[in-house]
Amino acid sequence: MTAKELLSAADEIGAIFEGLLEKTQVNDSGEARVSVCLCLTIAEGYVAVLAVLNSHAQSHAPILIRSMHEALADLTILVETPNHVDQMKFDNAWQMLKIFLGFQDDSELKANLEAQETLKNWTEKEQATFTELRAKGYKRLQISAKFKTAKMIGEYVTSYGFLCSITHNNFTNLIARHGRVGYLGFTEPIPDAMLKSLLSISINIYGRAVKTLPKSTNLSEDEVTAAINAVEAIWERVD
Repeated sequence: MTAKELLSAADEIGAIFEGLLEKTQVNDSGEARVSVCLCLTIAEGYVAVLAVLNSHAQSHAPILIRSMHEALADLTILVETPNHVDQMKFDNAWQMLKIFLGFQDDSELKANLEAQETLKNWTEKEQATFTELRAKGYKRLQISAKFKTAKMIGEYVTSYGFLCSITHNNFTNLIARHGRVGYLGFTEPIPDAMLKSLLSISINIYGRAVKTLPKSTNLSEDEVTAAINAVEAIWERVD
């Protein structure tokens, strides 16, 4: 199957999943709203992946797919363990504090009193969250531990590891993107086999996210199963 046909099938799949998302009503709980936010982020990630794969910068799509995979790990934990919301809040506070304190110490911002006051207020808010949750025993959850908690550790060393390996601007990737015999390549399309692999991973992540929706929305298992079956039928055509 050609690249054009692969991307056309992926577009069909996106339309099916989006049609399902448009019908959802979110359950009235904080963890349900966060769960659906993660699902929507994965859905938007899929749209962004297709946009990049339809552009002349295809080799940069893995960056987006990796983010989708990380969101799926959080989502997988959250639908089974509602208090994972607190872990996410703690990790967020840790990250925000690191950023805010860095800006506060920046020499170019020292004289900007308005910026310093804003950063001070933001820091106090995140520090309160961090202190409260640390007192409850929360510690930063490393990405490998997150995948392990989600029972996705196999993916951490395979598909996620693969995405990481082709995301960083290391020597191997620079050569793969641009190294050619006698010249340097620029915006060249990725091989069809790689395109299919990236789409397969993206569709798998999106589908697994959609499967969680009955736990946090008004969607029934039957509705979700029907959509998944339709998607699988479309993707089977590419084999």
